[in-house]
Amino acid sequence: MMAPLALRLSRSLVAIPLTLLFFASFAGAVTQSRATETYVIQPCLSTNISIMRDNNHASVEQPSVVTSGFRNDTRQPSDERALLEFDLSSLPKGRRAVTATLSLYCIGAYRWNKTEWVMLPSLSRIVEVHRVTTDWLGWSFTYWDSATYPDAPWNTPGGDFAPATASVNFEVPSQWNQWIVTEDVRGWYEGTQPNYGWLLKDANEGSPEGVKVEYMNWFYVFGVEYSPRLVVELGAPVLSYFPSMPLLLLTYAAVFAVVLCLRLSRTRGQPSRIEEF
Repeated sequence: MMAPLALRLSRSLVAIPLTLLFFASFAGAVTQSRATETYVIQPCLSTNISIMRDNNHASVEQPSVVTSGFRNDTRQPSDERALLEFDLSSLPKGRRAVTATLSLYCIGAYRWNKTEWVMLPSLSRIVEVHRVTTDWLGWSFTYWDSATYPDAPWNTPGGDFAPATASVNFEVPSQWNQWIVTEDVRGWYEGTQPNYGWLLKDANEGSPEGVKVEYMNWFYVFGVEYSPRLVVELGAPVLSYFPSMPLLLLTYAAVFAVVLCLRLSRTRGQPSRIEEF
């Protein structure tokens, strides 16, 4: 009776620590996955501008403008694209970017009436956000042809950028528009791609009638609370079980020692046997 009891006890001593270790690790994973923090970042004032098609002597600092128009002589209505960049250096290191949302406050939607811009109650236009792939300077140095005037032109006039990350299709003045930009921010945060910000453009430029959207840019019209913002949610680092390997080895060593003691105790309590040939 002692041998089966010792065997069952040894099995329990093996199973219980391993079970507890498994559930403790699982509980830790669940806890870390929920430990997220939210950070709100505003763009640099000098890198929040708009550029106009073929205009290489001026850029627009206030407000951020996205226009689709038919002219190419630096007069309205002409295609205009907005550029903005966010410094992520204030974010704590070693975390994981869970979500990232770019928010812009619409202050005006317009249609050209052949002589001037007329404000609309709403405008149905697809406005895309693109990750910029070439470094640029900003105020008074960035134009349609120049990323940084006069030394660094864009590879392609109008800006160098990746395919659209996200888009919206409806603009209403005095309301926020949002673009989900998690993949871009994750790449910048983890250092897998350089952070040159975003370019916003109308998906269908060259409109024969002329349409325009204006977004709040810092203290233009309203207070700074309506300026562009990037909301980033950071979670715990990606879990790795390698750091807990010493604990796992210690658990196995303790189990092995208990089982060995039980087996030795059982062996000592039994009479020696001499096999007969």
